[in-house]
Amino acid sequence: MGTRIWYQSMAPLAGLSGYVDALQRHAKRACPDGVEVVFNGASEAPYRGHMPTDILKYPYVKQVLQAEAIEFCRQAERDGFDAVVLGSFSEPFLAEIRSLLEIPVISMPESVLLTACSLAEQFALVALTQASARRVRSLVRRHGIESRVCAIQSLATPVNESDLDAAFGAPRAIVADFTAVAEQAVNAGADVVIPAEGVLNEVLYANGVHNVLGATVMDCVGVALLYAELQINLKRRLGIGVGRRWTYAKPPLELLEQIKHSR
Repeated sequence: MGTRIWYQSMAPLAGLSGYVDALQRHAKRACPDGVEVVFNGASEAPYRGHMPTDILKYPYVKQVLQAEAIEFCRQAERDGFDAVVLGSFSEPFLAEIRSLLEIPVISMPESVLLTACSLAEQFALVALTQASARRVRSLVRRHGIESRVCAIQSLATPVNESDLDAAFGAPRAIVADFTAVAEQAVNAGADVVIPAEGVLNEVLYANGVHNVLGATVMDCVGVALLYAELQINLKRRLGIGVGRRWTYAKPPLELLEQIKHSR
């Protein structure tokens, strides 16, 4: 039985060709034969040349721009995909999407944080900017594992997704910046360091940055894809799926139709 995974990025991908190429190569290496991964980006028009890192720091803008992830994921289920991956550390509308879909919905940060708990007693995250680090701190709190995180830091030189896409051709400065910050985190007690952004992850992965001072550098994209396979197999082989009693209660179809036609 083949497996199809929908990977939803919250960056507009048309202007990030290096990132898209890296994602496609990464998926072929991480996933076994028979697994198809389709990468989909955010709609281009609303961003109008801006990058997510630059404008998602505004709560209202983030809410409006990322709302389309809900319908993208619903369409992926209708199209027969076996799981969706929210490939963003902004974790857009996770509870809402899980409450609507029967197929597994994987959050990149959630899967990475849970995996890190099995690899290290203490771990750290490195974001692109100070504003991004604040959002990551809230995310860690939301998942209830603050006690396992010894540091949440940002790169010394703030960058956005476009800067990182350019770094596929000239990676030295980004790799050096991340490595210096990661070394500080390791010296503070981290045994795993997590690059808390998808394009940053791919630059590091493409340049073989897997270890800093003996600490593991997490492969966030690879972990999210393999976590999707795990969740698919849990559902297929064991019948284990998301709980529907409380957080992810699924609205009845007639209510969804009523809401749809009242808008």
